[in-house]
Amino acid sequence: MNLRILVPLLACLNLWACAGSRQPAPDTRYYTLEYEAPAVAGQPAPAIVTVSRFGVAPEFNTGKMVYRDLSFGRQEYAYHQWRNTPQILVTDYLRRDLLKSGLFRAVSGPTSSLTATHQVEGIVEEWMELDGEDQWLASAELTITLLDLRALNAPDQVVFQRTYRESQPCAQKNPGSVAEAMSRVMRAMSGRIITDIHTVVR
Repeated sequence: MNLRILVPLLACLNLWACAGSRQPAPDTRYYTLEYEAPAVAGQPAPAIVTVSRFGVAPEFNTGKMVYRDLSFGRQEYAYHQWRNTPQILVTDYLRRDLLKSGLFRAVSGPTSSLTATHQVEGIVEEWMELDGEDQWLASAELTITLLDLRALNAPDQVVFQRTYRESQPCAQKNPGSVAEAMSRVMRAMSGRIITDIHTVVR
């Protein structure tokens, strides 16, 4: 066979063999929070609360699930992601929980035109999986600022600024268990935040 024909033919056969042996990439799995809104006791307060879209620490500004597998190490799963970024999940679930508590005259979100008496702002400082030899944990930290919008001066608007931190053990060492544990983390923090807000506005 002519060498000019043989060389391109062998190259094509080699490419075809490589393509045939290539494994398809696994499907990306998406996770969200699932939990019953925390029950918070108390009398309804005459307050209209709006929840602003939260900020987030740069290293957690991603939909990918972040984990710490060693000191100073941060990794991301390639095929396991949250349905949205942590700041959007936290904003939406906290607004939902405030509304379902029944402790306020009304609760609105970032796009509402309702005139509010109080505003909740926040930053997601941490949102990740912590890997230990014996157990994994889901861990989160939120900084919450409550503003009284009726105050005329900016410094007088700040009612409180507090940091909430929570971690919960994962039943198994896999991303699905991390999502389940993070749901418990969010429920616990949400209950404490709602209690603190209700205490000062009632």
